[in-house]
Amino acid sequence: MMRMTAGASTLAMAMGLLAPQLAFAQSAEPVAGDATATATAASAVPAPADGAQRYTPGDFASFSPRTALDMVEKVPGFVIVTGTNGGARGLGAATENVLINGERIANKSTDARSALQRIAASQVAYVDIVDGASLNVPGLTGQVANVVLVAGTAQAGFTTTIRWQPDWRPRLDDNWLNGEVSTTGTIGGTHVTLSLKNEANRNGHWGPEQRFDGNGVRQSTRDELASYSGDRPRLALALARTTAGGDKWNFNLGGQLQKLVDAASSVAVGPTNGTLRETFKSVEDEHNFDVGGDYEFGLGQGRLKLIGLYRFEHSPNVDTFIVDRAIGGRSGERFTQTADEGESILRGEYGWRTAGGTDWQVALEGAYNTLDVDAEFATLQPDGSFLPVIFGGEKTKVEEKRGEASLTWGRALAPNLTAQINLGAEYSALSSSGPDGLTRRFVRPKGKLALAWKVGPRTTINYQLQRRVDQLNFFDFASSVDVANGQGNGGNGLLVPPVVNRTELEFVQDLSAWGNASVAFAYAYAQDLVDQIPLSPTTEGRGNLPGAHLYRISSKATLLLDRLGWKGARINSDLTWRRNRVRDPLTGSWRDQSEGQEYLVDVSLRHDIPGSQLAWGASYFDEHFSPNVRLNAIENEYNDGAFVAAFVEHKDVAGFTVRLTYRNLAGQKNRFDRTVFVDRRNGPIAFSESRRREFGRYFQLTVTGTL
Repeated sequence: MMRMTAGASTLAMAMGLLAPQLAFAQSAEPVAGDATATATAASAVPAPADGAQRYTPGDFASFSPRTALDMVEKVPGFVIVTGTNGGARGLGAATENVLINGERIANKSTDARSALQRIAASQVAYVDIVDGASLNVPGLTGQVANVVLVAGTAQAGFTTTIRWQPDWRPRLDDNWLNGEVSTTGTIGGTHVTLSLKNEANRNGHWGPEQRFDGNGVRQSTRDELASYSGDRPRLALALARTTAGGDKWNFNLGGQLQKLVDAASSVAVGPTNGTLRETFKSVEDEHNFDVGGDYEFGLGQGRLKLIGLYRFEHSPNVDTFIVDRAIGGRSGERFTQTADEGESILRGEYGWRTAGGTDWQVALEGAYNTLDVDAEFATLQPDGSFLPVIFGGEKTKVEEKRGEASLTWGRALAPNLTAQINLGAEYSALSSSGPDGLTRRFVRPKGKLALAWKVGPRTTINYQLQRRVDQLNFFDFASSVDVANGQGNGGNGLLVPPVVNRTELEFVQDLSAWGNASVAFAYAYAQDLVDQIPLSPTTEGRGNLPGAHLYRISSKATLLLDRLGWKGARINSDLTWRRNRVRDPLTGSWRDQSEGQEYLVDVSLRHDIPGSQLAWGASYFDEHFSPNVRLNAIENEYNDGAFVAAFVEHKDVAGFTVRLTYRNLAGQKNRFDRTVFVDRRNGPIAFSESRRREFGRYFQLTVTGTL
């Protein structure tokens, strides 16, 4: 589901200024654009900007890349940041650290990985790794990859890229339909991209669950099997054109169907209630579409870009939970929710450069966001029908009208020091017709200071100081019922957007032939983080917490092993330690924020065997989250052990790259422990549950290529 958000990201963070304003793209010759970003490819490759690391196609030759994604993923020490475009507030700030021809990807429905996957490797002239603060692209800090395309690529005919990724898991349906095909080319001077993508999954797990009473005495043991199946086919069309006069326009149109089915069944045997069978099923049939575009042209001393976007989503969802008891008969509950979500945005950006190389940008944005929810809670009757029960959340409507203004200034303060300052504010009127519904108006200042200091030829220090307003989930305004776990959330019309005041210091070291490494330290003081709070003496829901302290240490590195005599081998690592300390609304004591990431360890080895088309490797992934703390329960879901995988790859099988991966070699299991209290967490325990589920070892095939 789209899960519309309110009160979110930094106002002033716009969609990036134009390639002619970027130091590394000033000599680029405008050509027809890429389908997901305005294309400006270089007719003659310019020298890299001071401090930029350049990677040419020859640097990736040993990997035999098929797409631009294959190339960017092999840049030492660089990790692509994705996953925030579609859920971000408005067009907002640049949140992904990838540019195409010096420009941010303009389509909220396409993330950086998807855009790069649709560009053939033969279309890439070079990849520059630059410091975000040196670019006049509001929101970017740290390392940024700028993928520059070859001039004339758009006129070279149509190129088709293919990715197919089936997998086969024990005790579950085979997943044959996961993949994407896209074709790009030029018709009458207009660059066209047509893509069909299906994010399909056939997941699941199985194992025992034990239930204990308040004194720890086992009541029953369940044997459970759960499956999670989804198909998300999306058809998208993107058009881009650059006129002879240098004007640029982009048009994007996309539509998607989603069919998601979650199902679980269990059989329990206990000493007091005999045999008990439980079945749960959740079905979501969704359709959504989006249409958007932008037009950019010269005006006075600068360039003006006008942007429009409309998105709509219709999401009906039905959750059903049935219990059959040997003693006590049959009972059940059903929760039905139908949501319609809409987002409309108009934005204007004007950027120019003044004497001395100072870049400026002024941006204005207006948005109208809506959520309409119709819900029903019903109980199973003896005749098999469901009788609706009033629960207070049958209808909820949320609307937000928002206006933003921002000013961005950026320049080099010294030959080795660049700065970017962004100042902005937003006005929003937020109304809800659900529980505690009312209309409120906010004015929120926000902004960011970013510095990039080239300490030495291979050492960079990045610093940022930011005040941002984070997202609100519109669905937190609506009441809901979790029929599987026998609990619910009341809607809260008094929610306010969280404000995060954050500072971060990052050290980046180019290790030359040894690779690249970075380490970052961040602290934030957060106000009004969203977590479970009491809404009344007997109900709970999502609400705001008092001030909280957020800490993070992260590191990304690539170690090249050629100098150790292991030619073609490399180790990549992505490590994060995090603590989000909040005040518990029930006890007043400090604890970790519910379901906050505590650590991440992602390490991989890849060996491209010299003189052959073969490669092999392995990966180790471990991640842990803090428990979900409700007022009457503590729920801790985590993985038992790390996820380990190994692969072999052939880079030329009839022109395709084929990889076979054996996944979950260490037999990772999913665990879920829940303690439920009679009333509140500071009272006696009613019962507890302990679940152990495995999902087995399985194979995954990945086939990629271009035609």
